[in-house]
Amino acid sequence: MSSAAKPQAPVHPITNRVGGVFMHVSNMERSVNWYHKLFGMPERSAVTDKVHALAMQGDHGFVLDQHGYDRKLAPQDRPMLMFDSPDVHAAYRFLQRNGIEPESNIEEYPGMAFFTFRDPDRNLLMICGKPGSKEEGGQNDAAASVKEKTAVRYDGGGCELVAGDSAYFASVGREGLSLTGRAFTETAFAAPLRIETTVRIEGGCLRLLYGRSGSLTFNYGPTSANGAGDEFYVRHPAVDKDFGYLDKGAIPVGEWVRLSWTIRERVMEVRVDDRLFHEQQGYFGHLLAKAGIGCDNGRITVKSFVVEPLEDEASLPSLAVTRNGEPSDELVPDASCYPIMTGDGLWLGYNREWGNARTKSAYSVPFAVEAVVSSDTNSVVLYGGSSARVKFHTDGSLSFLDPVTKDETWAEGKGALPPSFCTVRWTMDRDRTTVSVDGAVRFERKGDYSACRFAIGIGADIGSAIFVKSVLTEER
Repeated sequence: MSSAAKPQAPVHPITNRVGGVFMHVSNMERSVNWYHKLFGMPERSAVTDKVHALAMQGDHGFVLDQHGYDRKLAPQDRPMLMFDSPDVHAAYRFLQRNGIEPESNIEEYPGMAFFTFRDPDRNLLMICGKPGSKEEGGQNDAAASVKEKTAVRYDGGGCELVAGDSAYFASVGREGLSLTGRAFTETAFAAPLRIETTVRIEGGCLRLLYGRSGSLTFNYGPTSANGAGDEFYVRHPAVDKDFGYLDKGAIPVGEWVRLSWTIRERVMEVRVDDRLFHEQQGYFGHLLAKAGIGCDNGRITVKSFVVEPLEDEASLPSLAVTRNGEPSDELVPDASCYPIMTGDGLWLGYNREWGNARTKSAYSVPFAVEAVVSSDTNSVVLYGGSSARVKFHTDGSLSFLDPVTKDETWAEGKGALPPSFCTVRWTMDRDRTTVSVDGAVRFERKGDYSACRFAIGIGADIGSAIFVKSVLTEER
């Protein structure tokens, strides 16, 4: 005797579970290290994202978010927490049917989407989860959205783009490849190379892609602008680190634009219609990856897409010495810094392996070190052995790791460096340490440093590079 199977009750589009609580922070690296110390977790020496989820016990997430501070949003315009959803589009429709007006449109990315809304007291909340389907149909939408799709192929005039599972929409028409989501080459290309495309943005933000982590994001913006802002982001192609430029400017919408992304061993260059848009120092050698293009929260039409291999650049000797005044010591770089001597001085980069250039001799307190340096990402680090560190951060802050107490002290707004060469001076006396830039004191801290003795090091922060024109050490 058989009985008919009971129809399965539809799953509610908003899960009765807090997916994450947001803590809005002004400096991600400082906050991650602080919370890791609070919970007795391993210390993080570098943080790469503007949003960071801490691994917590239990099911609840604890999310540090820097976007609100970067965009100068008022506290009431920063979400407090998020609820999980198996179908974000269905959740959006559910709120509208129940008279709750969403605060923002849905922002959709491969495998994830979110939007914000407010409760009766105007607290800002977020719903985040799988995108689901834009069509009515409840949980059937989510099932339909993951069904197998036929890949769309497009010959961009230099290589073939394949829009597969990472593309929400892809269609080849008279003007080119119309795309929402991602499309990649099937072939991997070695750096140095140039990625060039002629593309038209219909809406949303445009991404040029290279490898697992490399991307350029144009026209990104706050949720309220639905991804049509003036923010530009660079994700380093060799390391998972973002560099944000909030007021870089948007590229035109609704018209054809030619973009080129040149990746050489030690510099990246981005051009828009042959105009230099962005240049960044770093070490980008030894990369081999697929290239791609994408669009979030909108649609693009790709007319052409070409990847052009470039000739390898000649490598100069990797061991270099720079000193100011009479020669008395040597500054010896680690191989992990990819050192090279240029007309502007000793070039040092830093990707995944920790490294710097260090003096051969150790110096006892009191002493001073003075370096003439330049960094296009505001990333300069001075080391005292492995226990002391003065770090100029990309956000313009300065931090000091005390070699005696092991405390890390932050000075907000004190670490901004001029765009060209400047003189950074670090003095350690028996009872205090002082950091100055071009003669102006930026940081001072009292302490008992009389027993300190170490070699002096200088290097770049993760994903960055510096030029060191000269170094002078003084025993006081």
